[in-house]
Amino acid sequence: MQLTRQNPVPWAYGQFMFDRILSFARDHMVDDVRDWWRWWSVRLLAVALALQTLQLASPEALVVFWQSVPPSLRSMLPPWLDDLITVALMLAALVARHWRQPAPPRPPIQ
Repeated sequence: MQLTRQNPVPWAYGQFMFDRILSFARDHMVDDVRDWWRWWSVRLLAVALALQTLQLASPEALVVFWQSVPPSLRSMLPPWLDDLITVALMLAALVARHWRQPAPPRPPIQ
């Protein structure tokens, strides 16, 4: 005799909702989601995220890095750039996401 549950256990509802959320996400993803790491927008956002994380975790590390840049190069950059570098990276990522990028090479399907 095989026993089956008529009523789901409380955690099953959470699993059901999680499956529905994953199904919704899969249905609404872009076609080339497997190649997310090749997109320039993702790369730029990753750099912005890394800089913001470094700024929160160790602000003096960015100051040390900025002081290690040669003064001749620092003088070429506008003084407000260091405050808006992550904003500029995120704006560049927004532009890059709308820019046509070459399709990645795919092996032939056999």
